[in-house]
Amino acid sequence: MVLHDRISDLPDDLLLHILSFLPTNLAFTTTLISKRWSSLFYSLDVLHFDYKTFKDDDINCHGFRRFVDNLMLSPLSPNKPLKRFYLDCYFEDQQKDSHIIINSWLEAANRRGIEEFRLNLHFNTLKNNILISRTLVILNLKLINIARDISCVSLPSLKTLILNYVLFKSPNDYMDFLSACPILQDLHAKRIFYTNLGEYNAPEERFKSLTLSKLVRASIGSIDAILNVFKNVEYLSLKITLNPIDQETSFKVIPVFQNLIHTKLVFCQGFFHIWDTVVELLQHSPKLQILFIRKWTRSSSSKEWKCPSSVLECVSSHLRSYAVVMIKVIAIAQMRNAVVAA
Repeated sequence: MVLHDRISDLPDDLLLHILSFLPTNLAFTTTLISKRWSSLFYSLDVLHFDYKTFKDDDINCHGFRRFVDNLMLSPLSPNKPLKRFYLDCYFEDQQKDSHIIINSWLEAANRRGIEEFRLNLHFNTLKNNILISRTLVILNLKLINIARDISCVSLPSLKTLILNYVLFKSPNDYMDFLSACPILQDLHAKRIFYTNLGEYNAPEERFKSLTLSKLVRASIGSIDAILNVFKNVEYLSLKITLNPIDQETSFKVIPVFQNLIHTKLVFCQGFFHIWDTVVELLQHSPKLQILFIRKWTRSSSSKEWKCPSSVLECVSSHLRSYAVVMIKVIAIAQMRNAVVAA
């Protein structure tokens, strides 16, 4: 009985879609099937390079490097636009030229009109010219050191920014980075670090020049929370990791959140919780519908809390769902129409 190759009968667009879910080195093995599959591989607009998918005992990852070099830097490499570029790259010996090698791959992807970068560079330095792009819409950075001079950064099309374990020179550089994203809609930033906190002078003044008018969702840490920057959001997640003095600086002015519908507050273990600030935030959130508070049992109040004398506007008219997690005792004011969330 003759077996029929049904997979090869599928249209090119569908085969490309299937290949896009594979690590690129595994997708490459299909080029051995036929010339058609080879042509399909070089038409991929989603590239996924992960050093962990290579069985490479060499600590310099020579096999991984050669493969990415051949695909991204070869004169035979296609010059077609890229939708997504994923890179997880770690050189165990932290060789001196590792950041040069990595950035050459990223520059090649950038020249192809990349729409989405997802990068885990294990604290290699990302050159600032990688952050100049008219086409980039989604940027996901993890374990990355941002180059010292970011004054030329320009991301006019960026809508989603995800930062996790990212190192900037100073908070001012972080603010300049955000300023380079004028239509940013979705910001997730956690574990932001700085090599020079001494340059962080007059944070309120620096933040006055930062406008994120298109921002809809923000998930941030309190050290980055000069809240006026995020006053237009519909969703705000805030992780409180400050002592009382720094909290007073970060929450010195709480703006009116005219669009805020859903807020999540997390008081981290070993840090103070500030109920007065929570009440003030609620007072400035007239449309709030969903409130979630997580308080670790080992966090404590920075001062005695006074219960509000009247029911807050959002509580009485809009609040539909609330949840308080890991708290020993709480007195909840009258919440008309509210339902406890599981």
